[in-house]
Amino acid sequence: MSEITVVGSADRTGWTPLRDAPGRLPSPGREVDVFTSGDEAFTCGLWEREPDTWSFERPYDEVAYILEGSADVEADDGRVLHLGAGDIFVTPKGSKGTWRIHETVAKCFTIYTGGPIGDTTMRVIGANDPVEWITLDNPPGDENAPGQEWYAWRNPDAKFSTGVWRRDPETGTFDREYHEVACLIEGHVEIETDDGRVLPAGPGDVIVTPEGSSGIWRASSPVRKFWAVHHE
Repeated sequence: MSEITVVGSADRTGWTPLRDAPGRLPSPGREVDVFTSGDEAFTCGLWEREPDTWSFERPYDEVAYILEGSADVEADDGRVLHLGAGDIFVTPKGSKGTWRIHETVAKCFTIYTGGPIGDTTMRVIGANDPVEWITLDNPPGDENAPGQEWYAWRNPDAKFSTGVWRRDPETGTFDREYHEVACLIEGHVEIETDDGRVLPAGPGDVIVTPEGSSGIWRASSPVRKFWAVHHE
């Protein structure tokens, strides 16, 4: 599948109850699947859960961008990690802990089921935490100001990575050699696909550009996005 799609997080009418919902509440929360790679190792979606408490052990790597709400997650080593809107939460394969949601949490989740167990340390990168931005090289002929990014997680097998990217307003083409799912943190863009569709996206929207897709990216304002990439 190489069709480009945009899924909004604000309209949740099409979301479905969580499968095997954790916790004790009668209400199971809601979610919507956004993308699954052909090898089924990489899945992404949007997820919402009301205040509740439950324990977990990750059978996969998950990196999530918190859209709204607040929670504490107690790690197996006793650390308590605080989550709020704009934070990125990394729970590697093999990590264990307990969720305690205080205000209904919504998140954009990215999951990778392949690869070995590596570092199992859970961590939160806060919305205002200092990070190491890397300036990217422009492709030949691109005279726009270069973009920058930082990495939140890279899997030991190098097939799954996530981070945050930013760039000034610009127009340019793209041709994906990997699967990318991105949640816009700020800014407004239009994506023109090869078949002539124009897909607008703004903060909270999830943009899927699978391997083999191509098009034109038009950003009318400075953009920041949380991204996750998978190489099949």
